[in-house]
Amino acid sequence: MVSLEPPGEEPKGCLSLMLPALRSARLFPLAVMLLCLLGCEPPGDLVTGRLRGRTVPTLELVSLDGVAPAPQVTGRLTLLNFWGTWCPPCRRELPGLVRLATRLADEPRFQLIAVSCGGGGPDDLTSLREDTTAFLTAKNLALNTWADPSGQTRQAFADQLGFNAFPTSYLIGPDGRLLDVWRGYSPEVETEIAQAVAAALKQMPPWAPPPSTAD
Repeated sequence: MVSLEPPGEEPKGCLSLMLPALRSARLFPLAVMLLCLLGCEPPGDLVTGRLRGRTVPTLELVSLDGVAPAPQVTGRLTLLNFWGTWCPPCRRELPGLVRLATRLADEPRFQLIAVSCGGGGPDDLTSLREDTTAFLTAKNLALNTWADPSGQTRQAFADQLGFNAFPTSYLIGPDGRLLDVWRGYSPEVETEIAQAVAAALKQMPPWAPPPSTAD
């Protein structure tokens, strides 16, 4: 896991990356890469309890394929994942999330929104698209991916929902409220996500197609 915690709040076993201080520094990409290579164990559930039930910020995302409409988190169970091709734990985690989304491909009540993020500073969409496409092709992963080129979505999640590490996944209910959070990657986290998604779907009513607007 790449930790973006401010000083004094880093999870046990993780190195701290002070974004405000490093975001404008030339060493930011190197710092991110070193942290990612060193890795750490994902933290416990201490923060999740405090955040659970909060309304998530509006997503200001663009499709990397240039076709899909902007995603909405209301109306469906959403697994929102912030990841990057430059982040080894992210690369290990994403195939499992894609497998989960593939198993639920015929489940209209669920969606996976995977946000591909650059390694530091403003995201260059051209480079981000090329790197993301190359990774997905190499891993034979079929996935619609999104970008946050302005950084507004990541900043909003950092301010309101404690986004401070890669990878981070948020499970969001159809009412737009947070159900759970996972920071970092391990095989156990992959299992926990799948179980949480299954449990949340069981509590949701059957899918009802939107009413037709035809006369």
